Amino acid sequence: MAQPTQALDRTIVVVDVAGFTAPERNPLDRLAVRRGMYEVLRIAFAESDVDFDSCVSEDRGDGALILLPPGTTKSLVADRLPDRIAVALRRYNHTRTPQAQIRLRVSLNSGEVLNDGNGWVGDAVDTAFRILDAQLAKEAFAESDRMIAFISSQRFFADVIAQDPGLLPELYSPIPVSVKTFTGMAYLRLHGELTTPATKPASLAAEAAEDLFLADLNNAVLELIPRKDLATLHRRLTRMEVPRLPVMVARALGPAVALPPLDGVTDAWDAFHLLTDFNAGPDGIPPAVTFLALLAENMEGEPGAVLGNWIADHARALRIGPAIAHQRQNRPPIPERPHLYLVIMIEPISADPTRCTLAFWRQDDPEVWPPALGGVREIGIDEVEYRVDDVILETEGVWSGQSVSASVEFLLPRTLINLPVQRWAKEHGTGQPQPLRYGYRLGIRSLERMRARHWHRAWNVRWDSMVKDPTADRLHYSGCEEFEGHPIDAVLSDDHWVGLVLTKPPSLQPEPGAVPDELTAALRSGLPVVLWHPDAEPETLRELLDWVLAADDGFIKLPDRRKLANSGMAVPFKNSLAHDLVVMWDDPKRVIVLDQPLIPSRQ
Repeated sequence: MAQPTQALDRTIVVVDVAGFTAPERNPLDRLAVRRGMYEVLRIAFAESDVDFDSCVSEDRGDGALILLPPGTTKSLVADRLPDRIAVALRRYNHTRTPQAQIRLRVSLNSGEVLNDGNGWVGDAVDTAFRILDAQLAKEAFAESDRMIAFISSQRFFADVIAQDPGLLPELYSPIPVSVKTFTGMAYLRLHGELTTPATKPASLAAEAAEDLFLADLNNAVLELIPRKDLATLHRRLTRMEVPRLPVMVARALGPAVALPPLDGVTDAWDAFHLLTDFNAGPDGIPPAVTFLALLAENMEGEPGAVLGNWIADHARALRIGPAIAHQRQNRPPIPERPHLYLVIMIEPISADPTRCTLAFWRQDDPEVWPPALGGVREIGIDEVEYRVDDVILETEGVWSGQSVSASVEFLLPRTLINLPVQRWAKEHGTGQPQPLRYGYRLGIRSLERMRARHWHRAWNVRWDSMVKDPTADRLHYSGCEEFEGHPIDAVLSDDHWVGLVLTKPPSLQPEPGAVPDELTAALRSGLPVVLWHPDAEPETLRELLDWVLAADDGFIKLPDRRKLANSGMAVPFKNSLAHDLVVMWDDPKRVIVLDQPLIPSRQ
């Protein structure tokens, strides 16, 4: 196979077995150690979502040079690999004799490499080997009780580890390196508690089993919390029920992290264990610790008090007491009657009118907004209803533990504003699809207004005004004789109006000419509610809206009353009239962050 003639930027991992040629090891021991090293690396890389077989590796006898696949996220290596190597090593060493047990030195670097036909070369490779041989690292490792010495190059530390508090940069110590012609700095982290298998008395069998169980935990948490305290915590949290589990986990993770599947999470320990796989945010508090604090606040009686004391003690030890206090003071309470939102954006692709981009934002914590971008897909315009079905079923899988109501909102550009979303269904795969309007409060939102920040002040003013005075007489009907001869934008400039009823569905483009476009005028004026019907007569539509807005709360109850009308129960109108009503319900307090990169995967 031809070798690349151009330098490639790669993440570099060099591994060396400490004491490989020690006198107490015979040739069979060394063979077992080599096999064990590769077994540990394959497991650790797989658990870090890196396919070891996709890496380029060169065997070095007592170690290996590994080049990760192009495009591998560098922070992923610094985040997951230390813990997963430690866990794999602990499991491996537990069943081996002392002569066959392994301790590793691992160096991390990145940069350009080149293959000359005999192997991989370059300054970045040389640096990775030089820092691996740093004398201070060897001495510190030999004197420690740790299984792994991670040695990061100065470049890798500055570019990756130091940039993210979740990668625990404070655990890396700077060390000078002078090896052969290389002189510089590196950063050393000693990691992974060394354990030696020994025969334990029968009376200690339970403790031994618990030690093995705790060995599977994320080591970032093991380093933060003493093992004896983790064992106590395990006993206390096992079989403890978590109130409003999905909300608690979402709140612990924060809005930037999507809620993971909660299948198999049956008690508080399972939830804590799950959260140990996530790094701390900018405040330095691991999500697992935030979860315990939330649990303490929402548990009554002795369990809550005991957990609260545990958190207070460990917050001082971990030096995160002020951060936890600030977090507790500023987070909203977990709501008694929460409501969830799924926002789905559909936007045509200008270069190909037969395809569109589908992006979605799923709210997992009812009191946290905005949610993180859930995914982006490029799909055919003719299959959009079925792909929306996929997103909704995926969302329901995450929301399955929540006993709350939900809304599905479609964020649409003007060119797709007349998509018949009120007629769409879900669960097409069953052969008996169910209309979306039965299960959700359905609405559409304007993509143009979401993006036009110069319209947002007026939008917020009208919304706040509607909340204070939601009476139904603030709905303006287009085409009224009373306002003939007045431009629509002049009429809507009156702060009295918060809603507009169009006489017909809006055109896909603003109509040219001197006559102002009604929908554009409503968006510019900040009206949060715009209504229309594809084929209803004006008088019939007025009767329907009089019924929908008849409640004392007027506009505030519009989404709920509209959903009730969709059920067809106790509604004095034909089903088609109620079902096809289009409601643009645009809440400026729930603006989606649209400046994130939208990189779709093709479906």
